[in-house]
Amino acid sequence: MKLIKILILGFSHHQTTTALQLPSSSSTEITRRTAVSNLIASSTAAAASSSLINPHFAVANELPVSYTAVTLNSQNKKAFPLASFGLQIYNDDTAYKLTLTALEVGYRNFFASVLAGNQKGFARAIKDSGIPRDELYICGTVLSNRAKGEDAAYKKTAQGCLENMEAFSAGKIDNLDMIMLDYPGPNDESVRGQWKAFEEMKANKLVDDLAVSNFSPVQLDAILVNPDATKPTVNQLPFSVAYHPRDILEYNAKRGIHVQSWSPLSKVLGKGMYGTELAYIGKNYKKSAAQVALRWIVQSGASFCTQSRSKIHFEEDLDVFDFELTDEEMKSIRQLAA
Repeated sequence: MKLIKILILGFSHHQTTTALQLPSSSSTEITRRTAVSNLIASSTAAAASSSLINPHFAVANELPVSYTAVTLNSQNKKAFPLASFGLQIYNDDTAYKLTLTALEVGYRNFFASVLAGNQKGFARAIKDSGIPRDELYICGTVLSNRAKGEDAAYKKTAQGCLENMEAFSAGKIDNLDMIMLDYPGPNDESVRGQWKAFEEMKANKLVDDLAVSNFSPVQLDAILVNPDATKPTVNQLPFSVAYHPRDILEYNAKRGIHVQSWSPLSKVLGKGMYGTELAYIGKNYKKSAAQVALRWIVQSGASFCTQSRSKIHFEEDLDVFDFELTDEEMKSIRQLAA
């Protein structure tokens, strides 16, 4: 499959970064930008010393789990860390190096999308790190949104599940904590076909938690209309200081689903309105504008998936759990996008 078309969205910060987007092989392509537009409409309507890793972790690892992680609706005994490292589009060697850096800094939640094309490099880093597998939360993804109809969507998604396991086996990873649909199918029947394949993957004990990305209320309900269906644990959405449509958190919370931001720092940095105000607030806590923006997401009830190529910036993004914004500051930041 011809993979990459990229869209500059500011997935993270400190450099010009790219958010993952669908390959451009169809005139009916659903890009992240299209998905965002649809969501607006819908929500408005409705290691040890011998390892490669330094055993001294970052601030997030020194705080109680209740400050840095949440329990998802699956009641999985393994908590879901609020800060996640999301691999971007680069080769396996780069994925390997950056994953080791993220592990050394203290990240324990990893988003390894099939769209990035480097799950094998990521998996090898996990194996070589020496960090026990039960200390890590690993999420893979399946791209099957163009398969129309329940049967076609089921088959394409099932194939994607197998491809994930094959790629992750490069690091001897034989089960995942989460599998996520990168995008919803084109209609309710297709979504149900996608979910059927996920349910089978879970039944086969290859994954614990099932999740979605860019799902509207209507698309979530295509799954939840079946009372016996496994509920999605996470809906990954473009939630940030600069972009938080009305009801985006509410429609997920109403369904017991946690929101993780895939574009947490979009438009918020630099010398513009957002960056200036966030930097001003940050002075009260000796934090950067980026850290204030990430803290705002956490205190709003969501989590975030971020990325960088710099160890310093990895550390900065993780160091947001030792301060708390006031109610007035939260309100002030929320109104920036009004």
